Amino acid sequence: MNEQDISIPDAFLPVLEALIFASDEPMSEKTINELLVESEFQEYASPDGIKIAIDHINDDLAKCARPYSIVKVAGGYHFVTRSQFGVYVQKLLKAKSRKRLSQAALETLSIVAYKQPVSKPDIEAIRGVNSGEIMNSLLDRGLVTIIGRAETAGRPLLYGTTAEFLRIFGLAALDDLPRMKEIDELIAMQPQNLAAELGSAVVEDINALVSMDSLDTDEHHENNPSNESSDS
Repeated sequence: MNEQDISIPDAFLPVLEALIFASDEPMSEKTINELLVESEFQEYASPDGIKIAIDHINDDLAKCARPYSIVKVAGGYHFVTRSQFGVYVQKLLKAKSRKRLSQAALETLSIVAYKQPVSKPDIEAIRGVNSGEIMNSLLDRGLVTIIGRAETAGRPLLYGTTAEFLRIFGLAALDDLPRMKEIDELIAMQPQNLAAELGSAVVEDINALVSMDSLDTDEHHENNPSNESSDS
């Protein structure tokens, strides 16, 4: 059965919307299907049925001029604020700056995101400083995780990003990370337009995350040897 053959009952829409709204994390199609097993809506809880239902929900939200919609992010569906309200949400989240990542943490996270799998020695070679404390902080926040060991001398641990990283930065998958050309274009935009384009309150964080001039470990290590200092 293809999408054209699926007719979604109106009663299914508020059920699906309620599940996604009540979830603290992006809700996967598998989870939705499991929650609706043996219910009257089970037959509609397929990937195609869920997609069609969410399209209907988003159409209704747009017609009512609601400031949010449902998007697929980090392998599941989640409510997000529409891009045109990003400037206002930015002001709100600035009040929560204590919870924001430091510049050093964002630099380290950007290296992991773009170079993964990557070891701590390679991260420190790029940054030029000891990054042990920063990596521990990112691990505690659930933004990076250990994914194995390198086959080099000493077999250092290898790190990669998590589903929580994707959720925080509004990415469906790592393939959605901005390319360098896109980064330059975003940074060149006026701050107000940039906030609207990103549709979130992490403009400054995204700038730091993706605006590093180079993530080439060997070249940076040659020009900036580690000084073994620690971040404050």
